[in-house]
Amino acid sequence: MFTFKKKAVEKDVQYIIDIIANYTSKKDIKKFISPISDEYFLIDDENQIYLCIGNGEVTFSNHVFLYKKTFSLSFTEKLKKQIKNSIEEEMQLLKKSLFKNETQLLSKVLRIAEKEMNSSVITHNFKYSI
Repeated sequence: MFTFKKKAVEKDVQYIIDIIANYTSKKDIKKFISPISDEYFLIDDENQIYLCIGNGEVTFSNHVFLYKKTFSLSFTEKLKKQIKNSIEEEMQLLKKSLFKNETQLLSKVLRIAEKEMNSSVITHNFKYSI
């Protein structure tokens, strides 16, 4: 029985995988998606490094260098998915923080409403005298 040899990952491919993994886990890295062109951007303002992952193409740049290389579509799609998942996690955290205040407000209103329902009503027995 014969088996296929697993192709070794090229060094530049492994570097890109590691860079994307590190950048997507950092909160101070800006992450953007261009929906029409289907390009994904990672921006490291502190180090002035900019990454763009498009359809089959990866571009890294800063003020000194430009790295641009074409890869298989399946490889860039995996990278895009990793960035998309990172953005989704951040958006879910944002959503929770945005709507937490509204939930607290509703909770306060409910407590006030319950308090008013449970409060005893005082009725006065006024007698009219003439």
